[in-house]
Amino acid sequence: MTAQFKMAPRFELINVSKRYLANQFPALDNVNLVIYEKKINTLMGKSGCGKSTLARVLMSLENFDSGEILYRGKAMNSIPIKEFRKKNQVMFQDPYLSVNPYFTIRKILWEPLLINKKPAHKNEFKEKVDHLLELLEIPASFLDRYPSELSGGQLQRIVLARALALAPEFIVLDEPFSSLDEIMAARLIHCFKNIFTQLEIGVLFISHHLNHVKFLADYVAIMEKGRIIHQEPTNYTN
Repeated sequence: MTAQFKMAPRFELINVSKRYLANQFPALDNVNLVIYEKKINTLMGKSGCGKSTLARVLMSLENFDSGEILYRGKAMNSIPIKEFRKKNQVMFQDPYLSVNPYFTIRKILWEPLLINKKPAHKNEFKEKVDHLLELLEIPASFLDRYPSELSGGQLQRIVLARALALAPEFIVLDEPFSSLDEIMAARLIHCFKNIFTQLEIGVLFISHHLNHVKFLADYVAIMEKGRIIHQEPTNYTN
């Protein structure tokens, strides 16, 4: 075991299983996986192997049938869900399904701040949003537009900005670049990696695209038919 694996995990999945009634095989079959703090953890596998189910279970968006998930060494069901949501965010594949199409970009970015009363004073909201725009190189002119007026790549930046609004410690990215062309995907991957490194945010990046994983990964796990068949640190990013 290398020295890299001595760092504390953020999540530990221990023999986690989940089955959907309509499926012949379990979506998750005794999954054992360690996900580390402040690192880009990647999960690879073919479509239908259980990657997205694992992401939803990890983020407490779905229940699992058996096994245990530890969050910083404690049972997940012992963590208050509101506290968990502030510190752990998720981005899904299609940004257009992740936002309210009737909200302007300004309202999309303000919404998590208003709900969580963070910052405490509304006059600080503009400063917070301006910082997010600068961080993600989003033109201020986008604020009064609607999601349908932006490209997929532009809207993914908005979705990430919204996820960063509450200063999370960890983000799950579930195939966030798969619907984009390769040029736009490459631009976003570089942008996202710089941000995660700068802010020291831990990531679970889910993908079936080897080149994306090679560029981003500190750790890689491979999933097949609901099982983790391999996990190790990488030297891709060294």
